[in-house]
Amino acid sequence: MLVVLVTIAVAGLTAARAVLYPKVDSPGQVNAVVVVAGAADDRYVYARHLAETGVADRVLVSQPSPSGDKSYSASINAYCANSPVVARDGRRIQIECFEPDVSTTEGEATDATRIARERGYDSLLVVTYWGHVSRVRIYFEQCFDGPVYVTDTPRPLSKSRKDALLHETGGYFKAFLKPAC
Repeated sequence: MLVVLVTIAVAGLTAARAVLYPKVDSPGQVNAVVVVAGAADDRYVYARHLAETGVADRVLVSQPSPSGDKSYSASINAYCANSPVVARDGRRIQIECFEPDVSTTEGEATDATRIARERGYDSLLVVTYWGHVSRVRIYFEQCFDGPVYVTDTPRPLSKSRKDALLHETGGYFKAFLKPAC
């Protein structure tokens, strides 16, 4: 019984650390920046900024079917329609939006990596919010054969640490128990 309790405690602390203090990456260059859907934070602006500064020439954006906030949906539609974007150095950055078959992180990872394979991409940088980084990393690494980097946004989502911990810890365990691909 003690072994089970210690195992549960260690697993819980590991998950909490991964959610609250995730490892974030900042690669020099990748084939595509991927934006997983979420709240109306700055992940879309940041992904485009990364591409414009030379990290990639392509941005893949998960665009689940609209629900709820119509202004958020309209802003994502406008973002997706604004392709190609011309960077200051003259590069043309392609923005490609896709609707995942399943509107979950698992579904986004499955579909984004399928698209990346079809396009011949061999490295990805995924942009999400701070509490979601570790779980996104797990799913994308389960699905994609090449290097996967994950980062959060410079202006953090105003989600409380408690809410993120409760929501993401369950998802973190699910990612280990039920692989995406």
